[in-house]
Amino acid sequence: MSSPYPPMPYSGQHGAPHLDPGVAGLDAPRRPPRRRLFGRGLAEGEPTPSAADVAAWTGFLGTPVPSPRRIGVVALKGGVGKTTLSVLLASTIARSRPDPVLLFDTDTTFGSLALRTGVPLQASVHELAAAGDPGRFEVLAGALARSADGAWVLPSGRDPEQSAALTEELYTQAMNAVYRHFAVMVTDCGAGLATPLMRRVVSGCHSLVLATSPSVDGVLAAHNVLRWLRASGFAALADRSVVAVTNVPSRGAAVDVAEARSRFAGLAGDFLTVPSDPHLATGSQLRLELLEAGTRAAAVRLAASSLGAALATR
Repeated sequence: MSSPYPPMPYSGQHGAPHLDPGVAGLDAPRRPPRRRLFGRGLAEGEPTPSAADVAAWTGFLGTPVPSPRRIGVVALKGGVGKTTLSVLLASTIARSRPDPVLLFDTDTTFGSLALRTGVPLQASVHELAAAGDPGRFEVLAGALARSADGAWVLPSGRDPEQSAALTEELYTQAMNAVYRHFAVMVTDCGAGLATPLMRRVVSGCHSLVLATSPSVDGVLAAHNVLRWLRASGFAALADRSVVAVTNVPSRGAAVDVAEARSRFAGLAGDFLTVPSDPHLATGSQLRLELLEAGTRAAAVRLAASSLGAALATR
């Protein structure tokens, strides 16, 4: 039986794109960033996007990819909605594409990914690292769970001990097993960035989503992430980063969102907000159809912007 999906080619020099320093711009000469290339057509900062905007963003999510694309969701600290944002992003992209989308968990703290996706914990990074690439997508699919919204899920571990034991080497082996089978991969990264594991994960991403809270310390943390990226040789990736402020109330936010947006101009590729939502606040399984219209629109915009950023590089 042949795979229902075409194989995803990769034309880079290295066997796996997460090992390619060119993806993160580490071996590229410095040049002026192509600001907002991936953001063309996105409504800049509009609190209520039109139906036409949402339709355009949704249509963009089905854009063919020339090779597998990886979007990392990062945060400098926990508790800012990073995993929720990862699930929201992967689910939104998966609903709009005919080819497979993977939600890859690299959080070593055994977080809420299984709960938020509503899937049973089947094979983890550890099992895929040991088994290697099975060669056929349908064999790989038999080892992975799939959410109701269509995203395939690879957890960092089936229990806290397994998650805590995730290393850079295991991550690399698991990535070797799965990367070519998925058109788009969303990686839920652990809190922090400076560990060897997180540096390896970030070095293989085509774009990043920086999750942060609508607070002074949250905005400062996002600034620190961008500064760390530029100081650590990831300037090109900083230019392809999307700052996503989560759980923003309709009124009474602790920070001026418009001012925060202006402060990030030139530091990141895009800046957007995800509003507070009763369904997200439950902390249970995330279902797109249960979100309020404004939250769904924000999710589609986030997905279009981060995928567009990923497509703005080779």
